[in-house]
Amino acid sequence: MKKIVLTISAFLTMTSYVFAADSAGNRADSIIMLAVSGGIHPASIVAPPARLGVFLGSDWMLGLDSGSANYSSSSGGSKGTATYTNQGLIARYFIGNSFNVLAGYHMRNYDATVTSTDSSGSATLNLKANANVATLTIANHWLMDWGLWIGYDWLLLGNALSTKSEATVTTSGSIGDINKAKKDSEALGDLVNAVSASSGVLVLSVGFAF
Repeated sequence: MKKIVLTISAFLTMTSYVFAADSAGNRADSIIMLAVSGGIHPASIVAPPARLGVFLGSDWMLGLDSGSANYSSSSGGSKGTATYTNQGLIARYFIGNSFNVLAGYHMRNYDATVTSTDSSGSATLNLKANANVATLTIANHWLMDWGLWIGYDWLLLGNALSTKSEATVTTSGSIGDINKAKKDSEALGDLVNAVSASSGVLVLSVGFAF
């Protein structure tokens, strides 16, 4: 019981300290912000972005997001690799001390290659899926006197501006229905693009400003 009380007390102390920070004044005195983010947002889970932000006074922050992830797997005669990138430009406008809204444009790309080989021949499939996404969030972010940047995008809305899914298959020998393989792969690309454009909640950002 004592540990629970101490934990709650520490949390309340930290919360009151964060809320009491003069975030607006600290933003006005800062130039650069470096942070990482992640939360209940599919694209941020797959490739958590690092963020570089530039403060323009106390009301505006412009930023660049960049995240990527690589995957590989093999099973029997099949080997596959995939790369997912999550990049974008954002503008955040502050209303008061910490409340803010963000508008962003993100480019999320998926590139996968799978090669399968058996006694009848071999096939290499390449899938490219691209989604250009408009992002809008409502958020609170605080900037401490000593430079700690912390906050949440409470609600993140995503909307696909354009998407593309394209598969190519290179074969040798007799390995089955190529057109069906392409169609199935492009359907997977459509699913990836839907994930790229999906919304999210509770996206935490932690970083440092100076």
